[in-house]
Amino acid sequence: MGMKFIKNLHVSKLVIDSMKALINGTIYTSFNPLKKVSGLVISHGKVIYAGDSEVAKKIVELSGGEIVDLKGKYVMPAFFDSHLHLDELGMSLEMVDLRGAKSIEELIQRLKRGKGRIIFGFGWDQDELGEWPTRKELNAIDKPVFIYRKCFHVAVANDKMLELLNLTPSKDFDEDTGIIKEKSLEEARKVINERVLTVEDYVYYIKRAQEHLLDLGVKSVSFMSVNEKALRALFYLEREGKLSINVFAYVTPEVLDKLESIGLGRFQGNRLTIAGVKLFTDGSLGARTALLSKPYSDDPSTSGQLVMEREELIRITEKARSLGLDVAIHAIGDKALDVALDVFETTGFPGRIEHASLVRDDQLERVKNLKVRLSVQPHFIISDWWIVERVGEERVKWVYRFKDLMKVAELGFSTDSPIEPADPWLTVDAAVNRGKGKVKLYELTKDQALDIKDALHSYTYGSARVSLASDIGKLEPGFKAEYIILDRDPLVVK
Repeated sequence: MGMKFIKNLHVSKLVIDSMKALINGTIYTSFNPLKKVSGLVISHGKVIYAGDSEVAKKIVELSGGEIVDLKGKYVMPAFFDSHLHLDELGMSLEMVDLRGAKSIEELIQRLKRGKGRIIFGFGWDQDELGEWPTRKELNAIDKPVFIYRKCFHVAVANDKMLELLNLTPSKDFDEDTGIIKEKSLEEARKVINERVLTVEDYVYYIKRAQEHLLDLGVKSVSFMSVNEKALRALFYLEREGKLSINVFAYVTPEVLDKLESIGLGRFQGNRLTIAGVKLFTDGSLGARTALLSKPYSDDPSTSGQLVMEREELIRITEKARSLGLDVAIHAIGDKALDVALDVFETTGFPGRIEHASLVRDDQLERVKNLKVRLSVQPHFIISDWWIVERVGEERVKWVYRFKDLMKVAELGFSTDSPIEPADPWLTVDAAVNRGKGKVKLYELTKDQALDIKDALHSYTYGSARVSLASDIGKLEPGFKAEYIILDRDPLVVK
């Protein structure tokens, strides 16, 4: 599969009426096992028949429903992104895009074109800039400025923004540079949420994000780290019938406390599900805050950091379990994965791991035995072009080992958008081709490349299983009729 194939793969949308038949096409109802039919009947948003075109046509003719002639086009289940941030994706569509900036001067020039009372930006990378941006450079802009690194685990603010934030000094906040990491960044986000953004802002951002996702063929998502205002926005959109995608919300621990106080656990609406809680063990590889069992190869002074203590993770997991909620634990480094697996082993709860970027051989068996689910981000392969130097060639065989992970656990694909582009075909390409010709990692780990069938399975039914969605991800009777129409066969690699 080349980029030409991806760019020319068009998605069209059909409105689901009371009863409809799709006929005369190739309809993939499942990728694992691989199943295809020529006709599909949909009633009230559910698949009621998958089989022969003529039979599908007769069923709908008897009811007076709509018949759609596919004229040889292809249909597959819509994509399910198992880990992204709807609010930040919507916000990023309004933010200044700093991806690819090659110098501080270029970064400042882009920010000067930003609009609004406060300038938000995202996507910078100190390795591409050649240095870290600091508050001093950002003071060239006479407005509050807050810019996220591409991983969203590090940010920098200028003097005007720091006055608004009034952050507590800590090891994660360097007052001299204005660089904010991990726990201090969470504090900053809370201030922005409480003092800057309104519920109406979140409604707008979520609507912008879902419009963007629908254009890309993504119709279901797990929305991670949902704060109180974002949750209120989701309830508003659900109540008003304005959610156009299926949203499985994983709330912050603070929101979990409030849900517990009113006795509200798992909630299932038409499009919205309160699914679980999102927890963190570590940070990111890009910022060298992902927790490794041995120091970073390109900076032996650090092995990363533990964001939440094991006891706190266990306490919150038990609380979520008592409310019938799922638990998703962010674990990028191999030592962080040890901590997350310890939590699930101690609680006896088969939750989900987010990222699992470095997985040692001995951890594969633990993942299998504990029956945890995994949400991974194949496009990290492309973005983390420096990964070989960061972890060293001895550990690089542990990096993004999707084929091995698929053998021991249910695997769901995601983008962590806006950290990675929300376009699912870019993710599929990364899983299948692993950055061949682009990144050094390919030659060292090409045995972990997936075939297209397994990649599409992971991005549809696999993601649904990881998110505990029982009726999404296939186009078989009883499943939601979430589908996309393509102008060419998605299984044909070109």
